[in-house]
Amino acid sequence: MAALIEIKGLTVDIPTADGVLRPVRGVDLSVNSGETLAIVGESGCGKSLTSLAIMGLLPRNARVTAERMALAGHSLLGLGERQWRDLRGSRIAMIFQDPMTALDPSYRIGDQLMRVLRRHHPMPGAAAREKVLAMLPRVGISSPETRFGQYPHQLSGGLRQRIMLAMALLCEPDLIIADEPTTALDVTIQAQILSLLVEIQKESGIGLILITHDIGVVAGVAHRVAVMYGGEIVESGLTAEVIGRPQHPYTEGLMRSIPVPGRVRRRERLSSIPGVVPRPVGTLTACGFLTRCPFAETACAAAPIPTRTLDGQHAVRCLRPVGEGGHDPLAWDRLVPAERMA
Repeated sequence: MAALIEIKGLTVDIPTADGVLRPVRGVDLSVNSGETLAIVGESGCGKSLTSLAIMGLLPRNARVTAERMALAGHSLLGLGERQWRDLRGSRIAMIFQDPMTALDPSYRIGDQLMRVLRRHHPMPGAAAREKVLAMLPRVGISSPETRFGQYPHQLSGGLRQRIMLAMALLCEPDLIIADEPTTALDVTIQAQILSLLVEIQKESGIGLILITHDIGVVAGVAHRVAVMYGGEIVESGLTAEVIGRPQHPYTEGLMRSIPVPGRVRRRERLSSIPGVVPRPVGTLTACGFLTRCPFAETACAAAPIPTRTLDGQHAVRCLRPVGEGGHDPLAWDRLVPAERMA
């Protein structure tokens, strides 16, 4: 079966006064209809910029290149702004991290939703209003007539995110990209929004790319996961495989950083990955995780690291995957960033 969205070798270059930033480096991704792909990683790893590249929303000075970037077999490379505007909302939709900044504070909710709908499906105002009012209960919004006439600041964070979900679904797109859609919400509302996404996906068969740093969210909703670090996909595969037996040291470090009830004692120091994501300037000539990895060897600094397929769909960009043995689990506790970088 052909992938709904297929990306191969996606790279983003942004010129700056200090050199060329390359926050996305040769990313390969694919999503099928009815499938959820989660992209996880720390802030600054390139997750959001990858999604903006797929949506054609990067700054004008950004240069996007790829061997292939296609939606349902149709190339997205070289599209003009008018073509992107026709595509965004109708075929590909995005749910942004902060709905308060994504919604226009000077327009009522109903007017904003109707404008999106009528941009892609010209229809009389009464018909558009009827369709919007029918969509609001579908995303869990009660009293649709009241919400229709309210402004964004009059709604709670959870309701605003539901409005963004309604906006994304109005034109029945093939693919939705959700960029940290629950970060600013409390735990109960997070669960409701994610449950709603999964339910709607089952009903409509849309493809979903979920960008998050929450491994717990990934385990609950994603079919496959891609772990991103330093602009590269360092590990990918079926969710159960990647979470159940992580092969890249970075993925292992992320899993170790999750507090486990009953295993972490009071006043005990939580595990973490020392150091920060390196600034993505210039060409990468070594493993991007080199200065933070407790298992790094001389060979890791010699050349770019190729991606290896271990079994089935499980792939890792590492010279010494965790499953090959010889890794001391206590090495994480002894790792000091300054020593690794010296």
